[in-house]
Amino acid sequence: MRRVLTLGVMVAVLAAVVAQVSAAADWKSLRPADYSAKVRISVDDKKLTYYRFSADEPLTFSVEGPTRVKVLTRVRVPNDREIAEYGVSISRDGVHVRTVEKEAYPKESAFYVAFNNFRPGVIRRIYIDVPTGRHGYELRAVGGHSVDARLFESARSKPSLVSIAPRDYDSVETLYYRDKELTYYLMTKDAPVVLDVIGPTSIKVNTRLLYDATMLGKQTYIVGVRAQGAPEDLYRIDGEPSHTVVLRDRNDMIPGALRHFVLEVPKGAHTYEFRLVDTVAGGLAVKFYIPRGDLTNEP
Repeated sequence: MRRVLTLGVMVAVLAAVVAQVSAAADWKSLRPADYSAKVRISVDDKKLTYYRFSADEPLTFSVEGPTRVKVLTRVRVPNDREIAEYGVSISRDGVHVRTVEKEAYPKESAFYVAFNNFRPGVIRRIYIDVPTGRHGYELRAVGGHSVDARLFESARSKPSLVSIAPRDYDSVETLYYRDKELTYYLMTKDAPVVLDVIGPTSIKVNTRLLYDATMLGKQTYIVGVRAQGAPEDLYRIDGEPSHTVVLRDRNDMIPGALRHFVLEVPKGAHTYEFRLVDTVAGGLAVKFYIPRGDLTNEP
């Protein structure tokens, strides 16, 4: 009986250790590009490096999305205060995204290695969901208190993308790739594709030029993209026939190799019109993807 009890305790301890290691492995350290100062804080007898930022001297970093960033913040609490209210203003690519408000009291077992008139606050966490593409972020302190921070990027697999259907299109085309069926939407010079989407998000636009018997080798095509009230953006793309993808319901055309571009969508409801501007081809097959987490966006 004693042997069984001991084994059970050992299993429980091992499970706890594995859980802690697994949790730690979910995040990897992310070094900022700019900051006000690098500081050392002793927490529970461990000396850790933090990066300070203020209202005038922001903390900046860049990261490839889609991913998630965790920001561990400790407000600098003056020695004559027992609590401090502060905020963190978050900007992405030069555009303000949101301001997070926090409140913290001094951490009992923490102190600054270099003597000063402040105490480190308890940790307050901020999570940033990064859309597809490479983005630059800027964090500024709000409320008069400087903040010390550490950055971590999710080490898990990148968030999956999900396809979304356009509102208007010429027709639906089914493509075979190995054993998979892929649904694409046909765009012609006379029939644009119209897509409704709610931001902030990133749209991955997959395109495949449709080759007919008169087209050989590499072909250049241009896709025009216009948002409501905005000038049209033109995407020049070089394509070539695919050797692995075929159309299910027609044999008079061959799909081109996959080419894609990415659109960054600001906050709110938006409508995009995609049109085929310049090509000898009769049509272009398109498919749209956004990060799964952005499906729940509200206008």
